Amino acid sequence: MTRRFPHGEVITRQGDAVTSLFLVTAGAVRLSSVTGAGREVVVGILCAGDVFGEAALLGGPSPVGARSVGETLVVALPLDVIRSLVQRHPATAEELLRLIATRLHRTSTALQEALAGDLTTRVVGRLRELAERHGVAGPTGVRLRVPLTQEELGRMVGASREAVNRTVRALAARGVVRSKSSRFVITDMDALEVGEEVLNPSR
Repeated sequence: MTRRFPHGEVITRQGDAVTSLFLVTAGAVRLSSVTGAGREVVVGILCAGDVFGEAALLGGPSPVGARSVGETLVVALPLDVIRSLVQRHPATAEELLRLIATRLHRTSTALQEALAGDLTTRVVGRLRELAERHGVAGPTGVRLRVPLTQEELGRMVGASREAVNRTVRALAARGVVRSKSSRFVITDMDALEVGEEVLNPSR
């Protein structure tokens, strides 16, 4: 069943039971988790072709919440449909297990990175990951396919919007990124590979 979500609508909530696997067919989905200290951390942004809701396959509550970014289309695949698919195509089971392991690893890594290391390293690392997973190369650089506010980027790295804004401005001053109306363009991917040295050349 295909469902249409306007921007910012909750698709699933953290801690709720999930009975379907979800496939993003248009738009984007933001996955986030609230830590024990009450801090919300964005652990991933999904685009068309990505899936979420793996907790349905594990039989437990969802470790993350999912919210639409822009107008989004999502196809819900109920558990009985998935079971039938696995029975007809046993190789699908292996792919689903790989999917679960990959998503859990990314979620765990995102939570750890959001709470460790200096802000510069966290921002640079997150922008690099987003460019690699959701970037489209063009004549002026790598454009992120999904809108991303500096507040959302702050949730990804465990920092305030003001602190992220200063970091992004410093990157922009060095010709590494451009940001306008929630749209990021990475103008120098090689510089992002340098990491912290981009903003701290004296180190």
